[in-house]
Amino acid sequence: MGIDALGLGRLERLANPRDIWQHEAVDFTPWLAANIEVLSDAIGLPLTVVAQEVHVGEFRLDIQATDPDGRPVIIENQLEPSDHMHLGQLLVYASGLEASTVIWITTRLRDEHRSALTWLNERTDSDVRVFGIELSVVRIGDSAKAPVLDVVLEPNDWSKAAKETSKAVASSRNQPRMAFFEEVFDLLTQEYPAIRTPRIQPANWCSFAGGPFGYYALTFSKQGYRIELYLDMQESAGQQATKHLFDFLYQQHEAIHRELGFELVWERLEDKRASRISVYNSGFVLEDADEAQREQAVRWTVDQVVRLHGVLDSKLRGAAAQLKNDPTVILDFNRLKLLPLDSPVHE
Repeated sequence: MGIDALGLGRLERLANPRDIWQHEAVDFTPWLAANIEVLSDAIGLPLTVVAQEVHVGEFRLDIQATDPDGRPVIIENQLEPSDHMHLGQLLVYASGLEASTVIWITTRLRDEHRSALTWLNERTDSDVRVFGIELSVVRIGDSAKAPVLDVVLEPNDWSKAAKETSKAVASSRNQPRMAFFEEVFDLLTQEYPAIRTPRIQPANWCSFAGGPFGYYALTFSKQGYRIELYLDMQESAGQQATKHLFDFLYQQHEAIHRELGFELVWERLEDKRASRISVYNSGFVLEDADEAQREQAVRWTVDQVVRLHGVLDSKLRGAAAQLKNDPTVILDFNRLKLLPLDSPVHE
């Protein structure tokens, strides 16, 4: 494609998204989970990934997420035009998980399916919203290819409601937290470029450095302010694999504490697939802190994150290398892409 007299190129829409993502479950779903902000920006609703390939009866939902209020969001992907089978599965997932938001991504939403989703939006109450999204890939000239998620169907008056909701969520309590997280990452990315600045949402937590083992997060909770490594393999056999990984690390906890220079809180979380490893600064209460205390907390956070990531990242990789040969671990650790942990997710 050439450039015109004003230096403008032409947007080219590529024919088949499968040229980028050959397999829906293996390629597209993991990409979308790692880049969930692309979908969040498209619909105007911050989303947090909970898990991929979630069993609902005999079927498996592509992505389960939550909205800023913690309500369930289901995302069904289809690298082809919409069909009746996926519509049926969507209804199964929505009812099985009592979803508040239902999102169907397809390369083309057929008219009959668009009508079905419109009917659902009109017949359900305001606590349920349904989106139809068409996926395509574009580029300008020889530029890099870019994904496009076009919202072709949304609840009535959604755009207006989304703006109002966004303002409401960014409450007086969340605004100071967002400002605090921004200060932390302004300093952290200067001193430790291995971690990139995540998208900061109006919430009591901020997740970052996500990868095959889980993610790190800064969290304000009733127990106090903490930095955590949230282990979650997000696989159908994930509970066993995650617990194996946690137990393997815990066997080394004394050596890990010596290497870090401080002690961690180890929470196996028996009732969940995930496990948590944390360090607390329970004495820091953001709402009551003066400027000096706030600066100290920012400095403490950066120092602890650098140590945690520097020590635990290598420990996780070493554990995975050993556990991949353990016949009692169902998850195939060889399938993990052991790349830098740099894709923000949160549960």
